Amino acid sequence: MIRFLCPLFLGLIPIALLQLYMAYRRRASFGYTQVETQKKLRSMSLAIHLPPLFLAAFLVSLCLALARPVIPEMHTKQAIDTRDFCIAVDVSGSMELEISSTADQAKPATSRISVARAAIDKFIPTRQSDRICYLEFDDEAYFSWPLTTDLDLIARRNSHLVSNPDGGTNFDGPDEAGLTKTGPIQAAIDHFKELGEAKTRVLIMVTDGEASIRPERKQQLLAQLKANNIRVYVLGIAEGWVNNSRSVEDLKQLAVDSGGKVLPVGDNAAMAAGFDEINKLEKSQVLVEQQTTYRDIYEYAVFAALFFALGLGLVRVLVREDM
Repeated sequence: MIRFLCPLFLGLIPIALLQLYMAYRRRASFGYTQVETQKKLRSMSLAIHLPPLFLAAFLVSLCLALARPVIPEMHTKQAIDTRDFCIAVDVSGSMELEISSTADQAKPATSRISVARAAIDKFIPTRQSDRICYLEFDDEAYFSWPLTTDLDLIARRNSHLVSNPDGGTNFDGPDEAGLTKTGPIQAAIDHFKELGEAKTRVLIMVTDGEASIRPERKQQLLAQLKANNIRVYVLGIAEGWVNNSRSVEDLKQLAVDSGGKVLPVGDNAAMAAGFDEINKLEKSQVLVEQQTTYRDIYEYAVFAALFFALGLGLVRVLVREDM
């Protein structure tokens, strides 16, 4: 299948053809002194349409050449030992609140979103050969990038992580109670269903969220997690996770029931330790696409444009246009 590297130039085709059509409709007649000259040229009912047709073909061919048509030639696939991870980072307004380091109380307080960003920065380089998708959530989930082995790309995405001052926390959605927005758990499940291939699938939720999950919805989510072999690890960034607050109990229980666990985090070191534990999970072999090569064919459009340009010059010499 032909693809175009610069498809915007294809938009010039209808514009050029429309202008050409209008120009030929409004073209003025020759003057009286030129009539005798025109009578000496041979006229054919079909040949008189050749000049505009050659000009139209020239313009179309030129636009096609500018659009850089290419043909995919090869899809290289490679078998790798991998695990599929989905990092879901809480960007609700409360992530801007400050926390103190549990490792060293003398250290200055830092925001929860900064702790999350720094910990993920340490985690990503340890994921060599693993696939990671990255999403952010508050009232709903926002996909930043699908499953990929390009760790540098995920790191760049994480470097731009900021919180939403007006965002709340939604673990349930969507549900039958009227919550229509998709939360991070359902978003990750759907993504694993679509693109997940590894046997080990892990949803890592980095959150301070102290939000409840309705019992019925919790059972629905748990059934989907088990059916798709997804384990949930919660990296809790708030005192509530350390003190086992009742407000975090629903998400904590969901993680444990899925085969994962909660890792209370108060500083970057603790967060990194949690990622190290997750790193011990089993890998499985997956075929991943490494590269697609393309062959340029724009030169054929260039040759066609030259052919029609020469043809246009020839027919204008030999054929009398109907004026």
